[in-house]
Amino acid sequence: MTSVEQDISKEETTQVTSEYLFELKTVQSSAFRVLVEALKEILTDANIELDENGLKVMAMDPTHTVLVHLKLDSNKFEKYYCANKLTIGVSMLCLFKLIKTMNNNDTLSLYIEKDDTNRLGIRIENGEKNSVTKYKLNLMDLPEEKIDIPPASFESVLTMPSNDFQKSCRDMAQIADNMEIKSVGNQLIFSCKGEFATQDTIIGETHTGMSFIQNSNPEEVVQGVFALKHLVLFTKCTNLCQQIELYLKNDYPLIIKYQVASLGNVKLCLAPKATNL
Repeated sequence: MTSVEQDISKEETTQVTSEYLFELKTVQSSAFRVLVEALKEILTDANIELDENGLKVMAMDPTHTVLVHLKLDSNKFEKYYCANKLTIGVSMLCLFKLIKTMNNNDTLSLYIEKDDTNRLGIRIENGEKNSVTKYKLNLMDLPEEKIDIPPASFESVLTMPSNDFQKSCRDMAQIADNMEIKSVGNQLIFSCKGEFATQDTIIGETHTGMSFIQNSNPEEVVQGVFALKHLVLFTKCTNLCQQIELYLKNDYPLIIKYQVASLGNVKLCLAPKATNL
């Protein structure tokens, strides 16, 4: 492409997006809905950072026990425009109320108009029904939280079916408040201890099930005890992807990574309990 053609292309893009500070469009509407549905249980409100690279959320829950790190890449959307960095404060609960009836046949657009910067535009289009529904969500002025995460190397990194993890968390939540997650040898062990019962689930490696991506020292026991009420909330992300990644390190938060369809990923970090089972 010549420099003249590039200038024309830029000019056309500018003309198309001139009324917007920010705009995105995606056909992955169901994944976006599932994501917001899960996040509203963890974060009441959140600052969303927007720039040319995509959309990012880095926020802690009100108890400062859970850290959410969401990153959706601009090049994975059908359309994405954001010339300058923006930070918008959004009520996750209110956003979910507006998009909860979206389905796979809908196309979702989010935008901020230059002459209406205090509201997030939401447009839901359905080609089959030839329908368009528009909302304007009032934005919030939220304090910016500076969160620095030091780099860490993990003794155990493994992948497993998201449905299996959800089942283990739900089953154990019927018995106890906390769950121990332990990596020993080539096995992953979930354990809990309640007033009326205990449960141990031992999972070995299989091609379609659990497998280690990294197991730097198989002889070392890597474990932590985590609150099941938070883990059960995390599993609301189950329908985002078939496989999840678990990052385990002694005396360190558990990190669970879910792919957000093909748009990016969300990492949910949970501080360990200072207790044994």
